[in-house]
Amino acid sequence: MNGQYLKTWDFAISTMSSGALYVLPKPGDWRPSAAMAAPFNVSIVEHCRVSPPPDSTIPPITLPLTFLDIPWLLYPPNQTLLFFPKPPPKTTITTVTTLLKQSLSLTLHHFHPLAGNLVSPPPPAEPYIVYTEGDSISLTLAESNTTINHLSGDHPRLITNLYSLLPQLPIISMSRDTHVPLLAIQITIFTDSGYSIGVTAQHAAADERTLDQFLKCWASVCTSLLKKESLFVFNSTLWFDRRIILDPNLLKTRFLKQLWNRLNSTKDCSFEQTDHNIVRSTFLLTSSDMNMIKQHILAKCKMINEDPPVHLSPYVSACSYIWICLLKVQETLELKDGPMYLGFNAGGITRLPFEVPANYFGSCIAFGRCMMMKSVLLGEDAIVFAAKSLGKEIKRLDMDVLEGADRWICDWDELNVRILGSPKVDSYGLDFGWGKVQKVEKISSDDHGRVNVVSLCESRDLNCGMEIGVVLFREKMSAFTSIFNGGLMELAR
Repeated sequence: MNGQYLKTWDFAISTMSSGALYVLPKPGDWRPSAAMAAPFNVSIVEHCRVSPPPDSTIPPITLPLTFLDIPWLLYPPNQTLLFFPKPPPKTTITTVTTLLKQSLSLTLHHFHPLAGNLVSPPPPAEPYIVYTEGDSISLTLAESNTTINHLSGDHPRLITNLYSLLPQLPIISMSRDTHVPLLAIQITIFTDSGYSIGVTAQHAAADERTLDQFLKCWASVCTSLLKKESLFVFNSTLWFDRRIILDPNLLKTRFLKQLWNRLNSTKDCSFEQTDHNIVRSTFLLTSSDMNMIKQHILAKCKMINEDPPVHLSPYVSACSYIWICLLKVQETLELKDGPMYLGFNAGGITRLPFEVPANYFGSCIAFGRCMMMKSVLLGEDAIVFAAKSLGKEIKRLDMDVLEGADRWICDWDELNVRILGSPKVDSYGLDFGWGKVQKVEKISSDDHGRVNVVSLCESRDLNCGMEIGVVLFREKMSAFTSIFNGGLMELAR
């Protein structure tokens, strides 16, 4: 597809009836309703199916899952929520939504497997991804009765409100369907004409790197349409061939057996109802904050005669600090000592013992897990040992990312804290033509489970800074805020 041109006026969208509950607007007539002093609400305005352009010559494609994909079948889909400010004057919301739909169709020409399905035949047949002509993704158009700032700030926001801005996809391992969609998108318009784009994608089909490529392509196509450019060039040919993922240790066979055992022992269920007292807040760490944490760790090592961490990056400094703060909030629940586990995603593109091109389509993520006893993490020198444990695990992954990989699934069952997202992904550079994204949220559907899920992304305003998304019960969020901010103030003295 390198250098391939597409006519930007060709696209494929079919509208389905939304039922008697909603009246679909006439073209050009739709406007968000005025904000009212009423409970938060999101109303569905339109459901669409969006497919690649009808003149696309895309042959059917079947992609087998690799050992890097299969563990993700047990986890909820990736969810990314992008908030955008009100478009410039003279740009109507109808123009925005129309161009977003049209450019999405054009983008799917290049990312057509995302319009397909994951097929899960009965064992021992293996699951696989398939795209055939006519396949499409679900696009939902909605409106909210509040302003964008109500949900896009750093302050505590109800997680249920944020979930309402995201489309749902089933957890593959929990679904009775043999064909499960891979991608769904929701566009929500707020009363001040700001809007959000919620993207839900199956991690087994696309990791954060692939999803970032998809979003950047979509934004670029939309900008070209806005500028009325008649041609669009996509210069990166995606690599679909799964044969480059080598598996000499037969990890795929092991993971499939573990997956099938869980399918036999796990009851079918849908998403659990989330407690309405759970909130999500964003915390910021500047590059100076992370350097201050690093220098504190090094100074502490000298004081207590400990070797410094073998790897002490800003990521290690930040995650160690967050780990300690979270544990201080939770420690009152149980005084008993025991192992505490923190897990994180480790990029495989640069770590795998075989070459994988940067434009590889799929999941190329390894698992990292570090352990430390609870009593140590609550001790006076906790951050030193947290950083040493995390740094040691990252160094091990750098040396042999597949060591112990056969335990990836069972190891992650024991996590207390899970880190998702990467500050290396330039999400705040996204611009569909009407202004850069105002806020990025990386959300997991299991945010309200027994595992504390923490998301990381680059800071919008701070060079080399980091935004940290934390989900807790409201009363615990207040305690976490005091511990997080108080700890930084203490270090700054």
